[in-house]
Amino acid sequence: MEPITSSFYSFQFQAIESDVELLLSCEEKDRAHIKKLAIDWFQKADKRFSRLLADSEISLLNTLAGENCMVSNTMLEVLFLAELYQAVTDGYYSPLLPNGGQAAFAEASVGLEWKVDPALKSIKLPTHTNIDLRGIEKSWSIKRLAEYIRKNLALQQGLILAGGDMTVWGRDTQELDPWIIGIQNPWQTNAKLGAIAMPEGSLSTYNIFEESADAYSSSDVVQCTVVGQDLIECQVWARLLCKLGMTEGFALMAKRTSVCEAVVLTANQELHYFGREASLRRRWLDMKIDHYHFQDLVS
Repeated sequence: MEPITSSFYSFQFQAIESDVELLLSCEEKDRAHIKKLAIDWFQKADKRFSRLLADSEISLLNTLAGENCMVSNTMLEVLFLAELYQAVTDGYYSPLLPNGGQAAFAEASVGLEWKVDPALKSIKLPTHTNIDLRGIEKSWSIKRLAEYIRKNLALQQGLILAGGDMTVWGRDTQELDPWIIGIQNPWQTNAKLGAIAMPEGSLSTYNIFEESADAYSSSDVVQCTVVGQDLIECQVWARLLCKLGMTEGFALMAKRTSVCEAVVLTANQELHYFGREASLRRRWLDMKIDHYHFQDLVS
């Protein structure tokens, strides 16, 4: 582990089914403590949310579908977020699936609801259903760790990346250049579609190759990068655009968010920009945009 500069250190490890990287401005004496804290945090997230672990909290909840199941405060928080984004997206993000459902936004799940008893902190899923949070748990984990590092450890600058989800902070003063984040070309391993300049904020990149071959067969979108302030919001919209396609996806985004912007790559290798015209030169760098969809003109 070598310093990137005199004060920046990089930490890499595997967790939450992703390659995780932290780039933090910290003292050398604090490196070991910070790395252990981050690893422990994501291991706890796995134990709570991983569907691959038979003894995780969410696996137990799914196993007990049809019965009342006691859950942690953390699980309640994330499930309430899932309900929020189900409403925001008009049900296209649906975390509750019938058993055997594979689609990230399964139409078959419309009308399914879990029952919450806040006093007992219990959840009751409908019989023969299961919860698949579809990435909200990962973006929530990154967001919460970043908040802890900023507030409790008082680290002024940092970056946390896991898979296609990233949050950055601390370079929003005139004396500091913004973070420059490259966007991967999904068809060329060593090529970039361009880059994003971010003093602080979050982004999520998602592409259809992360799902089964037929999950997004009707969509014209191959990859989507969404930028905004809240990582969970960015992650939900990135997946949603890959599902719905541009026409329906951009129309819904225009109604439901005023802070998120997106760059979408289509199957015919054209780049579409959705966002504010004023952001193009200051945020989106070295991109050959083929089509523009300015937020106030999309309906």
